[in-house]
Parts: sequence; C-alpha cells; structure tokens
Amino acid sequence: MEIEPTVTSNINFSDAVIREHGSGKLSLIGTFDKFNVPKFPFQPPPFFITVCLSNFRGKLDKYSVAIRLEQKSSGYVVASAGGEIGSKTDLKPTDTIQVPFQLTGVFPAAGLYTVVVLAQSEQIASRDLTVNPVTAGSAELS
Repeated sequence: MEIEPTVTSNINFSDAVIREHGSGKLSLIGTFDKFNVPKFPFQPPPFFITVCLSNFRGKLDKYSVAIRLEQKSSGYVVASAGGEIGSKTDLKPTDTIQVPFQLTGVFPAAGLYTVVVLAQSEQIASRDLTVNPVTAGSAELS
C-alpha cells in the first residue's frame, strides 16, 4: 500500500471558538473530524466550522461568505450559515482571514456529509465530515 498524505482544506470543526481581545487570535476548543452518534436523527449541540480565506487584494466591504453542511449523497442541506466580512486596511494576497460559523442542525442518518464554502455565492472549497453510528463497545460521542 502506497501512502500519499495530503493537506486538508483549512476548514476546521470545533466545539467552541474564542477570539482573543486585542490580538484577534482564534482559539479553537475541542476540535474534531467526525461525529460518533448513538441514534438518528441526531441533533448535536451547537458547534463551529471555521474557514480561513486569503488571496484578497485591497479593502473588503460587505464581502459575502457562507457555508452549507449537506448530505454528500443527496445534497440535502443539514445546516447553513453566512455573513459579510470587511477590512479596515488594504489586504495582500498572503493575508488570512479566519471566519468562524456557529451551526445547529439535524443529521438524518449516518454517512458522509460535506461542508461547502461559498464566497460571493461561488463555491471555493469543501471538506467532508463523517457521521458514524456508535457500534457495540464504542460509546464515544465526538
């Protein structure tokens, strides 16, 4: 078996996000990459999806960013969130803006779900999220 590691899009799942006063740094609390679920439909407590955006030029004013969490096989939207971002100064392509979105939703079944990131209504990235049923001997809930 040949192994070829890849870098996941900078789309992070976490239980909480704290933005530090002054520095503006984000602390992602309780990061995870899947849900292990005891029964369906499943409604997790509110959680965060944080996306990192770059390659901007100039000032941003009411720049639209949104995410959709959808069932990969059907496109059924489990949850969505959006908003507008702006900047006080000119941005360079190497500058990064971190945008956390708090979500609530209901997962109807186990399976593969996808986070779709939209900028100005255009899809720019995606990342999968697996929702597993809890099996015998596994009582972990992520």
